[in-house]
Amino acid sequence: MRYNNRITLIRKSPPANPLHDRPTETRETVTCLTIPITSAQELSVYGLVNTMAYEIHVKNPVMPVNEIELDGAKWTINKTFVNRKSTVFIVSGGGSNG
Repeated sequence: MRYNNRITLIRKSPPANPLHDRPTETRETVTCLTIPITSAQELSVYGLVNTMAYEIHVKNPVMPVNEIELDGAKWTINKTFVNRKSTVFIVSGGGSNG
């Protein structure tokens, strides 16, 4: 596989004082392979029939992530599959989120 795209993984941690502070956001840029999900059968399996969806492959296992930023737009993570040598994210949204 060629990992020729770049995405930003966004992790949010809760604030020390929930009444006055905001969540802390950590960003990490990694290489990935982005594959659009176009099959109607696959879209219905993930419940994404009316939205744009991507399958994003990242080398190595990745710690839990809250959001993914791709081409300046934030995408919602629907499913995460962690394998021995890679992580696969099923994401949807895009333009409406960012």
